[in-house]
Amino acid sequence: KIPNALWANLIRERLSNVDCIKQGWILEGFPENQEQAWMLQSFGIFPRHVGSRDSGSVLCNRDIQCSGMFYPIILFKVYHTTFGWPRDPLVQQRLVKPEDLCEQEVSKKLLEYHRNFPEVFQIYQKVLKSVNADQPSVDV
Repeated sequence: KIPNALWANLIRERLSNVDCIKQGWILEGFPENQEQAWMLQSFGIFPRHVGSRDSGSVLCNRDIQCSGMFYPIILFKVYHTTFGWPRDPLVQQRLVKPEDLCEQEVSKKLLEYHRNFPEVFQIYQKVLKSVNADQPSVDV
């Protein structure tokens, strides 16, 4: 587990690079809690938009069905047997099942998310955008 201050410092350093300043940036999975959000603000990092996926049965299936998730060995895309399987047989052959994801781990992360995010959402309430995840992934 990486300390919050270290994460925030690494993010501040990265976002100060020219490409982020000129083109913008996206953070995924950070901040995870109120302390991290306050640290970002103390560094002058204020996102213009904060996205949230409303969790329903489809989202839980997307997140929890770890048995259906596969990662390519070289590419940087995640495929799922139910929600987005590649058509190309060559890509299918290169897919590997992640060892570190299991239903129990994802369930624990979702529980932590639901515990921490009301406080984070309160901090970002003016820029918060919520997306209904109980629809086809292409629409999400």
